[in-house]
Amino acid sequence: MKSHLTITMFFFLFTLSIISSFSSSYPSYKDHCSSIIQPSPTKDTTIITHTLFLFPIRGYFTGGENIIHDHNSFNRYSSFFFPRIKMHETINPDLFKVESTVSFRTNPNTVYYHVRNFTYGDKPNYKSQRHFKTSFVTFMLEGFWSKSSGKICMVGTGIGYSKTGDSLDLEAVFKLNNVFNSSNITSLISGSLESLSSERGDEKNQYFETISVMMFPKANYSYSLDSKEAENDFPFEKKGLSLNRFSSSFCSFPLSRAIRRLQLEYTHECNSSENCTPMTTDQLPYMMSLKVTECSQENKHRLKVMMVFSNKSDYWVEKGFNPKTMLIGEGWWDEKRNSLCVVACHCIGITKSSLNEARIGDCSVRLSLRFPSVWSIKNTNNIVGQIWSKKSTNDPNYFKMITFRNFENDRVGYRATKYEYSQLERVKKSCPAHNKILKNKGRTRFPDGYSNDMRFDMSVRDRESHRRIAFGFSNPLSVGDQVYDIDQNNNLPVSDSSFTAESPRPMVIILNNGSVNSFNISYKITMFSNSSFEDRNSMFNLSSYRVKISAEGIYDARTGTLCMIGCRDLNSIAGTEITDYVDCEILLKFHFPSLDENNGSYIQGSIESTRKKSDPLYFQSLEVSSSTIYSETAIKAVWRMDMEIIMVLISTTLSSVFVGLQLYHVKKLPNVLPLISTFMMSILTFGHMIPLVLNFEALLAQNPNNKNFVFGYVGWLEVNEITVRIIIMIAFLLQFRLLQLTWLSRKTSESEANLWIAERKATYVTFPLYAAGLLISLLSKLRNDGFQEYSSWENMKSYGGLVLDSFLVPQVILNLVSNMNENVLSRSFYFGTTFVRLLPHGYDLYRARNYARLVNGSYFYANPNADFYSTSWDIVIPLGGILFAIIIYLQQRFGAQCVLPPRFRGPKVYEKVPVATEVEM
Repeated sequence: MKSHLTITMFFFLFTLSIISSFSSSYPSYKDHCSSIIQPSPTKDTTIITHTLFLFPIRGYFTGGENIIHDHNSFNRYSSFFFPRIKMHETINPDLFKVESTVSFRTNPNTVYYHVRNFTYGDKPNYKSQRHFKTSFVTFMLEGFWSKSSGKICMVGTGIGYSKTGDSLDLEAVFKLNNVFNSSNITSLISGSLESLSSERGDEKNQYFETISVMMFPKANYSYSLDSKEAENDFPFEKKGLSLNRFSSSFCSFPLSRAIRRLQLEYTHECNSSENCTPMTTDQLPYMMSLKVTECSQENKHRLKVMMVFSNKSDYWVEKGFNPKTMLIGEGWWDEKRNSLCVVACHCIGITKSSLNEARIGDCSVRLSLRFPSVWSIKNTNNIVGQIWSKKSTNDPNYFKMITFRNFENDRVGYRATKYEYSQLERVKKSCPAHNKILKNKGRTRFPDGYSNDMRFDMSVRDRESHRRIAFGFSNPLSVGDQVYDIDQNNNLPVSDSSFTAESPRPMVIILNNGSVNSFNISYKITMFSNSSFEDRNSMFNLSSYRVKISAEGIYDARTGTLCMIGCRDLNSIAGTEITDYVDCEILLKFHFPSLDENNGSYIQGSIESTRKKSDPLYFQSLEVSSSTIYSETAIKAVWRMDMEIIMVLISTTLSSVFVGLQLYHVKKLPNVLPLISTFMMSILTFGHMIPLVLNFEALLAQNPNNKNFVFGYVGWLEVNEITVRIIIMIAFLLQFRLLQLTWLSRKTSESEANLWIAERKATYVTFPLYAAGLLISLLSKLRNDGFQEYSSWENMKSYGGLVLDSFLVPQVILNLVSNMNENVLSRSFYFGTTFVRLLPHGYDLYRARNYARLVNGSYFYANPNADFYSTSWDIVIPLGGILFAIIIYLQQRFGAQCVLPPRFRGPKVYEKVPVATEVEM
């Protein structure tokens, strides 16, 4: 939208700059137009408004190649319009003086490409804007309009540009025919813009080739083709949904968008365009677009449409104007048939060099469009219809009937009210029901057939090569004969007037053993190829980049198994689709994980062809997997995240309190400060600093528009994140102050040398222990978790958490080396900090039993990437932390070496030196 607005503003400013540069002198009207319309004096300077020119009039042109240079030409026809028109009355009531700005430009700058490249549009760049002026020209014209003859003749000047970008002064005469107050389907305004310079124009006055123009008038449009005779041309088909059932029309969104992308299908006899299409093209068109140009809500919902055909499988079938691929028609909604009826006509009399003789004729094409009220495995589209010819089979312009349907991903707002099954007997033979009673019945739960949990995305792999060849998505269409309302994100079926909430659900199957947990169900599955791997037996061998499968079968909610027969659409060699050309020899099996699964859950399945390998429609079996998050799991996860935020607040607050108690302890006993391990203080300080740095970096890098968290964005989490950061900042400042005091006390101590020697010896022991621990823990983690998912950085972060869990190790070793016999650490500090560090492991044990393992972004407390979390680690680490805390307690009570055997105890190597003054806090 922004790119279109930018181009529109650029176009408007460019037009104004050209208008302002026009010369005040015009070419002589009498010399070039008096033979067509005699001029007449104006009554006064009053400007009048005429209904014919209420809005800018748009049309199409060809020619003028030497002043309009199309760099991305799709065809030879481009658009022109009147952005500004003024009219004055004259003394002759039949004549009006007209002043107008007429602009010509080539095709729009936004071009849509084939979806296989996953490029939906190219935004206008600097290069396209640089060439904009060479593909655009505007003329300032004035002249007269004769209301009775419908002719307009104007003369004026313009400024254009050569291919090299040089400015050209242009003079022209503009002539139009059939400009009347009223119009109908046959009305077509045509004319030409001719150069008044000689073909040998100089540098200032440049000659240009004649520009031929054509446009469809909108003034006082009168519908004329919806006659009684025309109504008889439309047979009574299977009745569809009523248009009055919905608060929508063909002129409103989203229906107007949906009918602009209709996929064409041909009979088996159509291998070429001969007698198979109303267009004179070499290839069979692939898509058709119905563009509503006029709309009336009165009477029969009348509308005027343009039927534009395209032989390119583009997502958007609009790029320029080509009369050879277009029909003009009128349509009306027939309430008896509940269908849209359209009578379409050809544009004839058009040559390669001129549009002057263009006219509307040969209105022998008919189109019928309806919204099916009943779906089946071979028809699951919101919109279907036919195009046919009234001509006899001997006529050269006759063509065979074409059917069409709406494009796959269009959400129309119209859905059938019923689904009819036809493959259930085949499903029962392919997947026989398990009649024995399950041992875990009543204990294991699986998704209900009505829930949104039945939708899932898919990752598709080739069973033989195990290569990921496609991705896709699966949406249920119906449970029983009632249709799901997927567009409204509702987990209840769309029902007709006879089905109410109090009515019994007719889609439940009662089996012989009395079970009521099996459902008839249908699906719509779409898969997109994401691999260049091509094989003759690949599912994509006849379907290019996309495969669409409609499937129906039985879902057993006792076991979570889904078995279906599917039909895939097939493309012909020409790239167009054939009516009823589908492959229904496909077996699909899926197994849903239990709702009570807490270790992560994956939907597993397979897609197999039941044909023989020699059959050209056979394809290799596929494995399907999907990481699913059930609705119940998501709700529990949101509650878990709320609880984890609270636990983070509590834990961080407790850390601040325990560090504050240690500061109070050293204030009372300042002589113990030199005995505190600076290595331990550094570990704890970095432990508080790193979350602050990472959170600040994430705050700077975050995109406010990227709130695509799987559970939805929970706004209040941001408030709590700010609170957590503030508390972490407080804990960091307190811990940093404690580290600073410890370091300064070493500088002022009389036993500084002995203390640093002891610290150095302790470090020599501690570093190898941590290195060995890193190696052992990484090997253990890789053995338990496998060689996937975890990067080196994630493993380092996990080990960093383990180092923090064992923060007391440096103090224990320093006590042994220095043979300390003082209360260096307060009990509240080392027992409390140990409790804070070990609490996440206890919580992880609880979480593993009550919550499913989800994506890492959902963890705010006990993040698996920030520490070692598993059943074994959650037991070993707390036991180790408690052991170190007990050792510190024993060392401070009975001497540092009391934990060693008597024969390893040595003499004291450090004597306490009293300090006369307290260290200032």
